[in-house]
Amino acid sequence: MIEVPKIYELYQIWPVMILIVTIALILGSSLSVERKMWKYFLTAIAAVGLSFAICTAGRLMPVALAIKLSRPQELLFGKSIIFDQLFLFMVIFLCVFLFGVIILSAVLWSRSSWEWPVFLCSLVGSLIGMIFLCSTRHLLFFAIAFELASMPSYVLVGFRRFNTKSAEGSAKYVIFGAVCSAIMLYGISLLYGLSGSFDFSTISFALAAGGVGVTKIVALVCLLVGIAFKISLVPMHFWCPDAFEAAGADVAGWLSVASKSAALIALARFVQILHLSGTAEFNHSLMLTFTVLAILTMTVANLSAYWQTSVKRLMAYSSIAHAGYMVCGIAVLGDVMGVAAIVSYVVVYMLMNLGAFAVVGLVERETGSDDLKSFAGLGSRNPYLSALMIIFLFSLVGIPPFAGFAVKWIMLSVLWQHNLSILVVAILANTLFSMFYYMKIARAIYFEDATLPAVKFPVLASVVLTICAAGLIVLFIGWGAMNTYSNNLITAVLG
Repeated sequence: MIEVPKIYELYQIWPVMILIVTIALILGSSLSVERKMWKYFLTAIAAVGLSFAICTAGRLMPVALAIKLSRPQELLFGKSIIFDQLFLFMVIFLCVFLFGVIILSAVLWSRSSWEWPVFLCSLVGSLIGMIFLCSTRHLLFFAIAFELASMPSYVLVGFRRFNTKSAEGSAKYVIFGAVCSAIMLYGISLLYGLSGSFDFSTISFALAAGGVGVTKIVALVCLLVGIAFKISLVPMHFWCPDAFEAAGADVAGWLSVASKSAALIALARFVQILHLSGTAEFNHSLMLTFTVLAILTMTVANLSAYWQTSVKRLMAYSSIAHAGYMVCGIAVLGDVMGVAAIVSYVVVYMLMNLGAFAVVGLVERETGSDDLKSFAGLGSRNPYLSALMIIFLFSLVGIPPFAGFAVKWIMLSVLWQHNLSILVVAILANTLFSMFYYMKIARAIYFEDATLPAVKFPVLASVVLTICAAGLIVLFIGWGAMNTYSNNLITAVLG
């Protein structure tokens, strides 16, 4: 049962309260500020709100650590929200990422100014849903957070209203999302019927009490369908290429990282609870399920990406493949090292995907297309932008000296230590497959003749791209510290 919040509970979710106030200020200011000033003034409000949320989450970290030392877990609002260091880390991570996305959106924005407040509120609204999505074990609250994250995303994908691809992609996204939500809610209802509770910990004990039955399997599969939709796991990935091609590069970049990372952390929490209460036979079946899902996802995505000529569709399949790599960490049941590898991966993935989508957005803005031909001769049209794109592509493949190599090495090390050699082979083989389609972009940039004009490089975009590229190099150099921090964080939360 979701109870009336207490004062101290509101204090512990203060970063989210700040984000809610930010939405209210954006809407209120849009009524009192001249429209020609909206883009700058409302962007400033969003930036300040995100900055305050980040600072507040940082200040609450010692509080979360002190609570962890005194009792196993802090559950707020009638055991609906988990308040711990991982919750605060995801607040900081997602807010920092959205900060970069909003800067990119301001640079790429080509729509009418009256849509800007709606766009910003949709982004911040989806952010709030994603924060709650990864910080609950109460399935009713999980379903609410799922919809709060999804509905603004549907709007964001269809924002380019006069673009036929945008309308088509958004419609497919809505229909696919609605079906997956319905299936997930059916699974939640079955789990409630089996256990009499929405608390996933209670449900896991009820599932472990009897033998493996058809109803239990159906209920868990239905729940997994919804989570797999958010992560874009095969076969729940069909919406992804169409939605990414339909959306602007900024929105595609946001969805490629934020929704996946939130759903992955939620899945990691659920699997950890299931593993602790499950039998050896059940845990073995769970491990096999995620092993098959991971291999299927990365292989289908990488093979499908090779035939794409739209770079945004290609990057969509790339994001599906990386979801497969990250789910490998879930297959390491009961060990915090697997979840810690996922945390390291999503941080690096944020940098390389934000950078890659920013470049795609800048090229699309100048040429009107995201086709591979638009990148022809980019090396001579804008040498600095081309060099940055190569850094992001090499990191996505996993080539040193960039952090994409580091996080893949960390994941492979964890899998090898747990005798999951089939996943090690699958990741290595798929990394080789992926090199072919990433290098198609590199070949177009440097080895095809330039037939289009130079690409302009706004100052704000150059700052974001430079920070992303520098971050990939710095995290490669300090990957030991990154891995140690991730392990300490997850050990403190789940250990």
